[in-house]
Amino acid sequence: RPGHPEENGRHERMHRTLGEAVASPPKASMRAQQGAFDWFIEFYNEVRPHEALGQKTPASVYYRSERNYPSRIDEPEYQEGVSVRRVRTNGEIRWKGGKIFLSEALIGEPVGLRQISERLWAIYYGPLEIGLLDESTMKTIKTPVKVLPRCPVVHAELPARFAHASHLASPDPASGCASHARS
Repeated sequence: RPGHPEENGRHERMHRTLGEAVASPPKASMRAQQGAFDWFIEFYNEVRPHEALGQKTPASVYYRSERNYPSRIDEPEYQEGVSVRRVRTNGEIRWKGGKIFLSEALIGEPVGLRQISERLWAIYYGPLEIGLLDESTMKTIKTPVKVLPRCPVVHAELPARFAHASHLASPDPASGCASHARS
């Protein structure tokens, strides 16, 4: 939801790391600031280990997909007995005389609702269950988020052009993880 950074911790963490690396303090010119951003992109993707990737860099695990991306994706189809609602321009669906907020990411998309108990409905986008609707409160229930284990300790030498950023990849003594290198 907009205005709720606590719901997107990894993304917020990346912004914090970016700010510490290139914008504090800001550079003297736009050209210098762009150079700092270019440096950060290379450092973040090719040098800095990421906890979520098992202390590997994004560049080391990236590979080009063998599948072609279609220019148009077909709308999901739902089985008989599934109630289909189209997500409105504000991220809501209409349900039994009320409005339920789902997500602005699904604006214009059809979602399916399948009753799973007297008061609960599973909410689907295609085959993917994206949440639950409690009909008694007319509120969605978020599905649980997978929690990753702590990372192993990694000590890596940084190339010279990244030496001034060693604080961005230094181990955190309490966890053994890079203190500013969480992805």
